[in-house]
Amino acid sequence: MSVMASSRRRVTGGLRALSPRPTTARRFGPWPVPIAFFVFVPLVLRNDYYIDVASVAMTFVVLGAAFNLLYGYVGLLSFAQVAFFGIGGYATAWLVTATGLWQPLAFLAGGLVAALAATVVGLVTVRLSEGAFAIITLSFTLLCAVVAAEWTSVTGGRQGIFGLPAPQFAIGAVELEAVSPSQYLWLLSGFTLAALWGMRRIVVSPVGKVLVAIRDNEALAKAQGYSTNRYKLAVFVASAFVTGIAGALHVFRLTAIDPSVFDFYLMQVMLIVVILGGAGTYWPVVVSAVAFAALPEFLRLADEARLVLYGVLLVVGLVFTPQGLGGTLKERAIRRRLRDLEEDS
Repeated sequence: MSVMASSRRRVTGGLRALSPRPTTARRFGPWPVPIAFFVFVPLVLRNDYYIDVASVAMTFVVLGAAFNLLYGYVGLLSFAQVAFFGIGGYATAWLVTATGLWQPLAFLAGGLVAALAATVVGLVTVRLSEGAFAIITLSFTLLCAVVAAEWTSVTGGRQGIFGLPAPQFAIGAVELEAVSPSQYLWLLSGFTLAALWGMRRIVVSPVGKVLVAIRDNEALAKAQGYSTNRYKLAVFVASAFVTGIAGALHVFRLTAIDPSVFDFYLMQVMLIVVILGGAGTYWPVVVSAVAFAALPEFLRLADEARLVLYGVLLVVGLVFTPQGLGGTLKERAIRRRLRDLEEDS
């Protein structure tokens, strides 16, 4: 018994040594940095072009984080994220222009409609194999593009819905209207922080550990009594909800929406952002999204040249950092901690 107790103490001591030491930064987490960034950017930027770049970057941050929640933490490769982006945009645009619904409710409804669509699709697909899931979600996105082009009474057909009003939020005597690009950037910045906080809470909660277990070994997670399909469906729906609201904010920034909102360029961006940022890591994906939104703009590249640049960076990244930025940093941190542990012993 004494030998077993001694061994247990040694193992426990080793695990404690490997675990990060509690510091002030660890207690508060990395939140001061993103909060300062997303507040500092709207305060500093005055040029409309750079404000537009920042708006695209924040949209990419939300889309990348939502896709990472699904692909990086659960292991589901969904091509329906573009569909949910467009569904949220179309639903909100129609509710505002056709019914005059209070805009905050309309944006929320856009996310809920996207979540409802994800629920219908997910009830069927999460039970299938990974390949079948990817194919069906791809087919669903293509179907949404066809419906948007042909359902003229609701979507406006190929011409779309134009003349969307500026986002307005009137509560009692307080009325906020995002008329200028800088005002819209404040609105988008607040939504980005809220979305990041909500998804981060999922990742660091016990649910997040279950999601990683499903990704790494679903059969073992089932053997432990977890209903893996329910977890996958819940994350699929949550990701669609956030993506739908992001789509609504995006089309109101453009003041118009048409079937081109289902362009797979966004899907390519999400894949590259998550893969190079490090699937299953959180903040490195956020940094990757900001970088991939800003870099082509600052280099003044055309759309075709951007895809070439993305492809080159993807190949280079996979060659030198196959686990992405976050995976590489995590591996180096573990090696450094093990080396310190060996030196201490």
